[in-house]
Amino acid sequence: MDLVYHIQFRQNPFSRQEAKVARALLDNPAFAATATIEQLAARAGVSTEIVGHFAKSLGCQDLNDFIGLMRGQPAALQQQAPVAQPVLGGMDIAFASAAEIGKLPGVNQATLSRFGKSIGCEDIADIVYQIRAQQNHLSQQEAKVAQTILEDIAFASSATIEQLAAQAGVSPATITRFAKTLGCDDIRDLRMKLAQASVAGSRYLGGAQPQDGNGPRLWLQRVNDVESTLRQQLQQLDHAAVIGICQRLSQSKSVHIFGVGGMALYVNDLQQRLVGMGCPAFTCLDPALMRMTASTLSTPQSVILLSGSGENSDLLNAARLTAASGAYSIALAPAGSTLAGLADSLLPIGNGSAARYGLMLAIDLLLAQLLPESLNAQAAD
Repeated sequence: MDLVYHIQFRQNPFSRQEAKVARALLDNPAFAATATIEQLAARAGVSTEIVGHFAKSLGCQDLNDFIGLMRGQPAALQQQAPVAQPVLGGMDIAFASAAEIGKLPGVNQATLSRFGKSIGCEDIADIVYQIRAQQNHLSQQEAKVAQTILEDIAFASSATIEQLAAQAGVSPATITRFAKTLGCDDIRDLRMKLAQASVAGSRYLGGAQPQDGNGPRLWLQRVNDVESTLRQQLQQLDHAAVIGICQRLSQSKSVHIFGVGGMALYVNDLQQRLVGMGCPAFTCLDPALMRMTASTLSTPQSVILLSGSGENSDLLNAARLTAASGAYSIALAPAGSTLAGLADSLLPIGNGSAARYGLMLAIDLLLAQLLPESLNAQAAD
């Protein structure tokens, strides 16, 4: 049977992951005629399990049957296969990292993301995608690191360089080389990118695919909205800025938390958790009380202002009075809002129906960084 013919004229559509395998085969039939299953999976950016699903979709009995089908392509077709043209910089575009592609003239992060989605990839700049794409081209030691990360992205995104090295059975120097190979500045940059990709990383690990029976479509759509909001929130937060905020809060004699309307729930929650950590924290939900409190503050004190819009007049007045008093102010508000411009520091939050999940994540990460063990570990990071 003609492999290319069956792919092109198959009546039922492939799944999104299987479509990547089909595209890899159609783009270069000559490569498919000699490739192993692992090489095909790496070229397509999927797991070998997905290749197995693809083979069954074509009607093959097993992977051996599929390999025989690939090897049996007509010689004329193999000879006519287009030869990849060199690109600027001499890189192999099939396995280039996002950092390498980003160095090409006229290419930026937004262009990379749009390009990745146009060819069926979730995001070509996603660090998990890059690890999978380069896994078969790493040194033996670096391959151990890649496998360790792919097995537990959550662990890798929070582990120290020593912990990750011990888990992978390599030296810390190998972890540093691995980070550089992927285009990261250092281990901290690698951890940050892994944290950003941790929610979506399972898509590239060949795990179980979501089934229609997991819940009503409305529920699944809601989960997708929340997941998207959390990823966007994580990308907005700057680790260095969070550390700076935590250092100022840890040195404050008292912390005053301002919010109105729907922010009352988060104001009270933040105050209770700060008090539980031994930080003297006080809430202000009444506009008049906020103005009075802000007017009496001084330099050793801090104010946290929570606003979903960043344009509430009562909070803006409180922020101006706080600035005049010399107290340190932190805004949890949308970037570019008036409140964001009045505060000394900003933890940007999004908007929309799922924005509250982003706000809760920002608060959780702030408090996690404020823990004594986190403050003590900042120098080591």
